[in-house]
Amino acid sequence: MGKKEKATLIENLKKHINLKPLSFHTPGHKNGEIIPAALQNLWPQEIWKSDLTEIGNLDNLHAPQGCLKEAQRRAAQLVGAKKTYFLVNGSSVGLHAALLALSYQKQIFVPRHVHKAVYNGIILAGAQPISLPVTLDKDLGIPLGIEPEVLEKYIHLYPECKLLILPNPTYQGISYKIKETVQLAKERGLTVILDEAHGSHFFLHSDFPEDGLSLGADLVIQSWHKTLPALTQAAVLHVNRNYKGPDPGDFLRMLQTTSPSYLLLASLDGCRSWLEDVGDTLPAKTITQICAFKQEMQDLKNIRIISFSQGEVDPLKMCLSSNKVSGYGLADFLFENYHIYVELAEVEYCLLIFGLDIPNNQLQLLGKALREIDKSLEPLPEREKTRFGQESLLPLSLLSPQKAVYAPKEVVSVEKALGRICGEYIVKYPPGVPLVIPGEVISEAVINTLREDKRGLGKTNVLVVKPGEEKNHGW
Repeated sequence: MGKKEKATLIENLKKHINLKPLSFHTPGHKNGEIIPAALQNLWPQEIWKSDLTEIGNLDNLHAPQGCLKEAQRRAAQLVGAKKTYFLVNGSSVGLHAALLALSYQKQIFVPRHVHKAVYNGIILAGAQPISLPVTLDKDLGIPLGIEPEVLEKYIHLYPECKLLILPNPTYQGISYKIKETVQLAKERGLTVILDEAHGSHFFLHSDFPEDGLSLGADLVIQSWHKTLPALTQAAVLHVNRNYKGPDPGDFLRMLQTTSPSYLLLASLDGCRSWLEDVGDTLPAKTITQICAFKQEMQDLKNIRIISFSQGEVDPLKMCLSSNKVSGYGLADFLFENYHIYVELAEVEYCLLIFGLDIPNNQLQLLGKALREIDKSLEPLPEREKTRFGQESLLPLSLLSPQKAVYAPKEVVSVEKALGRICGEYIVKYPPGVPLVIPGEVISEAVINTLREDKRGLGKTNVLVVKPGEEKNHGW
């Protein structure tokens, strides 16, 4: 990892706080001197003191010349990028900037399992998404990724499209044929945007799937807060050394707040410093601990840790399934009896995410809970499992997402939505992958999902485009 360097922004924050300055500037809490009573015992005053703005030597995120410029430079150096931008609105704003830079009124290949934020960026850019079918896991119904031969087919069908966006890994931590897909795209002259929100840690150790910069993706967006010790919303956009497009920074300056949180910025700088410090030693230890834990849990009778045979899998992700209860049921047992919160629950599984460092007794407590739940499930009958197909179906699209958003709309019941053009996202969050996007026709399969999945989607009404508008606003 190279020589560890000080957290530049944090050092400047410390110097400013040690001056015990008087605040005649924003924010209005005045260095923590004015704190609402309800918050006085919730957050330490030191947090308020670090919630600063662009003053003195604290630099300006939109035109960095000092400590923020240096902090971003060191982050880029750490991961091997040409340039790194700090993001204070999560990966979403990085995706939007990348799409505005590259896809304005252009075609873009979009695998069907991308996050909602990707489609928001496409709407902003007025781009034309060319949906790519994805391969599904037949036991869980979760998306794995696209087949390289599918991309090859679509490249021949749409020779003018020169842009591809890919999620890597999936929400469940699966990197499916990503190396072959990126390599094919680059060989065919495509620019590749990689949504690596859940793969920020991949570069740290060889037992993780390969990271996007190493794979050759042009722009890589990461949510450091998802798997690294950074505050929620803290993310980064990496520009790879092979990138030749417009500067995404120009668009970040339009999209990001002009009052960025210095708490978020400091957490990114501190995280970078921490990553330099731990190197690959801590990840190696953590991976060993998690693998040992998963091995210990192999003797459970009614709960199993799912092993994915297709693609590389992030060791920090663990999917649990049961032959007796649904994934929702497992999540309920863990929460109600042990105060253990999972990341995601679905019909067939629930998802847990480990951190890069395992707190004391965390694995023991989780193991104890799983063993007790496993025993309590013994008297229950076997449940009927859901069977899924192996390829996602592509909904019929009659309007571009942007035109559907701006078209006149009305609210109808789910029962009356069949065959109508959707005017909103129908999406469960998490994981944030849309079932339907604006402009697509609501099919019988979608209606059935809405009827059955009350817990996940819970919709009784749908926003649809008014009849006849496809003639006025169509592709």
